[in-house]
Amino acid sequence: SGPLPDLLGAVLVTAAVAALSGALVEAPGWGWLSPGTLALAALAVVTGAWFGLRSVRHHTPLLELHLLRLPRFGSSGLGTMTFGVAFAIMLLSNVLWCQEVWHWSALRTGLALVPGPALVPVVTILTVRAVHRFGHGRLVTVGGLLFATGMLWRVATVSAQPDYVRDLLPSLLLSGTGVGLTLGTLIAASVQSLPAERAATGSALVNALRQVSASIGVAVLVTIVGDRVTAGSVTDFRWAWAVAAVLAVATSVIGLTLSRPVPALATATR
Repeated sequence: SGPLPDLLGAVLVTAAVAALSGALVEAPGWGWLSPGTLALAALAVVTGAWFGLRSVRHHTPLLELHLLRLPRFGSSGLGTMTFGVAFAIMLLSNVLWCQEVWHWSALRTGLALVPGPALVPVVTILTVRAVHRFGHGRLVTVGGLLFATGMLWRVATVSAQPDYVRDLLPSLLLSGTGVGLTLGTLIAASVQSLPAERAATGSALVNALRQVSASIGVAVLVTIVGDRVTAGSVTDFRWAWAVAAVLAVATSVIGLTLSRPVPALATATR
């Protein structure tokens, strides 16, 4: 029975993410300074800024962006974005590598990638108890570093000749543990830093940031690797994994800010 959220805002944020992703994906082919790339980049900036202004001024905004002014919530949101981009790069790159470079079937690829995702829920469950002892920040810091190590492992050991045990498996174990320590902990830290009356809308904002970061991560991977993956793409994949590692380290640094004492919560006002 309440008022609808800002429908124009939904259109604007969709256009902003789509335009940014399109600019990143098409720039290598069109040219970074081509009219098409610049037009998409400009559209992303204009619609993104317009969405931000509407979110601040609208009586029922699609996303309550003002919550990002809360220090711990803002830091957690930023960490969710940086880690989400790194996670998307890792996830899609592993699939592309196994199927397009190692020429494995979809079934074999899926089975090969099981160890990483299988670790995530196990580690996440264990963090529920660990967070009370070590706090959110330390877990995020350690998780980000483990994820970065998994990406750098691939940079150092990758080969166009399939070597699952030496190359991919160690990376999956490291990155899977890192995801389990980091992603859920960032979301928990975000929600717990909110006033009770903003928990639901704050959770929606965090999940929106996570989804947007996934779209950007895929676009970044396509930008680096290109639209044709072959055995000669080793260097391009190394760059993609290096970018994911840098973003994971940045998430670890953000985790350090979450280790500070939690300030007394005040009701967030628009």
